[in-house]
Amino acid sequence: MKNKWIAILLITVLAILPGIFSLKTPLKAEAQAATASMTTHSWQAFFTKALKDSKITDAHVYVTNGKNQKVTATITLGEDKKTLIVSDLAPGSYKLHVNKEAFALSGPKTASQVIPFTVIEKLEAVKSEKELQQYFKALLANSDKEMSHEASVETARSEDKASANNASTTNNQVEGVEEGDIVVVKDGFIYAVKNQSITVVDARDPKNLKLATTIKLKESQYISKLALYDNLLIAIGDEYLEKVGTSMSTATLYDISNPKNAKLIREVGQEGYLQDIRITDDTLYLIGNMYPNYWMLRDQKAPDLKPKTFDSIEGKEYKSLPLEKISILPNTMDGTYSLMTAVDLKNGAKTTANTKGYLGGSSGLYMSENALYLTTPIYDGNPVPAASRIMDMIWMPRATDTQVFKWNVDGTAMNFVGTTEVKGTVLNQYSMDEYEGNFRIVTTEGNTRDEQEISRNHLFILDENLQQLGAVKDLAPGEKVYSARFMGEKAYVVTFKQVDPLFVIDVANPKKPTVLGELKIPGFSNYLHPLDETHLIGIGYDTEQRYDAYSKRNFTVTTNMKMSLFDVSDFKNPKEQSTVKIGGKGSYSDVQYNPKALFRNKEYSYFGFPVVLYDAGKGDEIVYKGQGAQIYEITANKGIVLKGNIVNKSTGDQYENWEQRVQRVVYIDDALYTVASNEVKSYQLKDFKPLDTLTIK
Repeated sequence: MKNKWIAILLITVLAILPGIFSLKTPLKAEAQAATASMTTHSWQAFFTKALKDSKITDAHVYVTNGKNQKVTATITLGEDKKTLIVSDLAPGSYKLHVNKEAFALSGPKTASQVIPFTVIEKLEAVKSEKELQQYFKALLANSDKEMSHEASVETARSEDKASANNASTTNNQVEGVEEGDIVVVKDGFIYAVKNQSITVVDARDPKNLKLATTIKLKESQYISKLALYDNLLIAIGDEYLEKVGTSMSTATLYDISNPKNAKLIREVGQEGYLQDIRITDDTLYLIGNMYPNYWMLRDQKAPDLKPKTFDSIEGKEYKSLPLEKISILPNTMDGTYSLMTAVDLKNGAKTTANTKGYLGGSSGLYMSENALYLTTPIYDGNPVPAASRIMDMIWMPRATDTQVFKWNVDGTAMNFVGTTEVKGTVLNQYSMDEYEGNFRIVTTEGNTRDEQEISRNHLFILDENLQQLGAVKDLAPGEKVYSARFMGEKAYVVTFKQVDPLFVIDVANPKKPTVLGELKIPGFSNYLHPLDETHLIGIGYDTEQRYDAYSKRNFTVTTNMKMSLFDVSDFKNPKEQSTVKIGGKGSYSDVQYNPKALFRNKEYSYFGFPVVLYDAGKGDEIVYKGQGAQIYEITANKGIVLKGNIVNKSTGDQYENWEQRVQRVVYIDDALYTVASNEVKSYQLKDFKPLDTLTIK
């Protein structure tokens, strides 16, 4: 199965390579621009050649309407000197005129540019197949220009319905918004993903664990997470359809009223690859990306470039998404669809799913109970489609900005609000937040390895229409964001290059966010978790400085894992109240890059996670020490105290056994369970005394 996915990736890469490395000269002043913009935001055109500030005048750069009459518009030149920003236009059809004299290095190959665009009040659906084909033909033409340009430059320079009993729940970012995980718990049963199946463990008697059943999935189906809603078990994943030659993001729903006999009741799918899911307001949202093969336009007159969907309650056929469900996002020229399928889960999820497709890809996601935000990086002025992001491994365009899209959601209704751009790139979903209708986002602009243009970090606050209200800019120059967490009227940001500054930012006044305090300590936290209103848990790595005799420079290396308790009761003087070192050099935990791996139990104030322990050996070698899980009691009074060291020590093995590596730690009533691929172990929660082991073949 894994080989099949690798083959697909390689085929995609090989298909793109010839275009990237072909050399076409000389370099022309080509333009790239979105076909539309909303009245609430500006429209932009990006050029491959720089323009002159002094020539951005009505004589050389201007806008005409549908009657070829000049109209009044605000036209400004971006900081990169290659982007023209047009604003203050009423809804309608326009053309931007840029005379060749406006370019900084005009020559025989430089020509004047006329770029059509429209300004709209609200997002409309695509009206015809012809309109959709024209969009992709424009993309194809721009793609050819962009590939030529890149090669030339290179040569030149809510209520928790998941579990009503006393048991573990998913570590979700937003209360009331379920995200799903690879292990979920309900009514004394543990459901865990294992290859192309779901293992169901009867854990009602922790001293006598039983395998209740194994839910078999298709061989072509890869499950990435599970979610629960009342008596529904939802398996989320991707399926490759060899006969159709495409992949589907799928949600497979089972009735688990009887956990020992789960019944398949429905399957929903959308073409492309899964980005993530959310469940809120009794609705499942399946969010993904689909990259159509629009280069087929060269060979076929009218290929079907609409995404395919599937819903088992409507039949066995895969259907193309109707045009009235497809829209082109403003200010984008990205051939990737962002696809969203909303399924009403009430009454056994029997109603028709609502799928919408938006041309404009995305890679980041944040969701509140009322709104969905998608983000995509902009590389050197150009949003890069998903297929091109595969090439990040081969060529590295520099991500400079982030485009944000917003939808208001109400059950299965998804209504597009607008889009905007912010400086810098976003780390992950925890760098985003919604509070009292305002959207907050933390970004890093630039690269810490770039000594000429040092990196900077920013926090932006946008209103409900994505208009900027306030910002904190140029935080920790030369460093980048490693973690962030918003807690109501405060934001906490960790940046790092050589030491770990923890910044406390007051965001109570959205128009004037203010840095209150800063703490500098060795190491860094790449996940922050709130303990209470004035204490924060940080999980990351310790670091040490070393000297490179060749470059005659100091450099930083990670050593052991580290967990800290930060006291931020005095916002101006945050303190590292307590800290523990975990393992030695090379030790790691899934929780460092996936917060779902964090175990929590309020009754005992427990926090824990799976661990794989290594230690420093000779030279740069690391020595395997063991694997398992560690549970800590963390309180504001006592700090961090190790309570359960559930680690199987190495008996001479060089590396961990991946089948026995603990994936998640959960609890049910008074028992704790560690879940690995081939075994589930139970312990007493109060003292971690071993109770039973269930081997899963």
